[in-house]
Amino acid sequence: MILSPVGRSIADLDTPALLLDLEPFEANVRTMAGHLSSRGVAWRPHAKAFKCPAIAHRLRRAGAIGVTVAKVSEAEVMAAAGIDDILIAHLVVGPPKVARLAALRRTADVKATVDHPDHIGPMAEAAREAGVEVGVLVDVDLGMGRNGARSTGAAVELARRVAGASGLRFDGLMGYEGHTLFIPDPKEKRRAIGEAIGRLIEAKDAVEGAGLPCRIVSAGGSGSYQFTADLPGVTELQAGGGVFACRYYTEVCGVVGHLPAISVLATVVGRPAEDRAILDLGRKSISDYKTPPVIPDHPGCTFLGLSAEHATFEVRPGDRLSIGDKVRVIPGYSDFTFVLHDRILAHRGDRVEACWTLSGRGMLQ
Repeated sequence: MILSPVGRSIADLDTPALLLDLEPFEANVRTMAGHLSSRGVAWRPHAKAFKCPAIAHRLRRAGAIGVTVAKVSEAEVMAAAGIDDILIAHLVVGPPKVARLAALRRTADVKATVDHPDHIGPMAEAAREAGVEVGVLVDVDLGMGRNGARSTGAAVELARRVAGASGLRFDGLMGYEGHTLFIPDPKEKRRAIGEAIGRLIEAKDAVEGAGLPCRIVSAGGSGSYQFTADLPGVTELQAGGGVFACRYYTEVCGVVGHLPAISVLATVVGRPAEDRAILDLGRKSISDYKTPPVIPDHPGCTFLGLSAEHATFEVRPGDRLSIGDKVRVIPGYSDFTFVLHDRILAHRGDRVEACWTLSGRGMLQ
């Protein structure tokens, strides 16, 4: 029988275990929500970062208007848990998906995105068959070269087609300035973000000039939110993962004022040499994407690599790490760490306060 972890000391937990330190998490939420609120920008955090309805509800209580998701299945999980304002930022293509999108509209204000005329007809038909109206945002390419209408004219034409399609409701535009996240110089990053968002606002002005109001202009992720929120015309931002402040956001994207809140508890299982420690977490339990994991209580330990089930650290002389010791490891990237776990243990200080299921894990369709 697996005992409930709630009320237990972190030192008594089995490993590996995904942990959320509530004090820095709550501080990060206040920082992000306050930054956006002070600029009159709504907050629609991207739940692909955490896959957890309990966390989504906490963010709603902190001021978020709803959530963004990547997949219809993630939207279904969130709607089933009572989250009723959902944007699916990933393109919804294929009969099964558009049918599920339309069915979901009966229980939640779910919105979808399009960037090609071929997206519109099947979505509209599914909505009419279900007897619903689905809100739609036209996705605009802001420079990533991935999704999005490639020109202002194309965005205007798509908006016209959506507005004229029975079963659909044109709600506005979205875009993602993801190609700017890794720019190290803040001045250059601000300039690049301004240029990218300028494309979105140019499209907004043209669409509204064609007589189609843009109720929503959605953009931004955690790696850019502190700049994008300052730009006029954007109505909401999709920043989500930054509330966990993994090393990807703080070290690679340059997010400031956020404290590390997520970690994976691990056990030292091997000391093959004086300068080596082996932990019982590997690629199946933690991510080293873009930046290496660290052990905050042992800053002299240097990450050497992951295998499937193990992490190897170099240990400096005099650093006491013994077999059986438990350590918290901050992941390189929280998004890619959440998807490896079924639950997250929320703790305050040394005590576990809650155990939350990551219901969106594995929801890929």
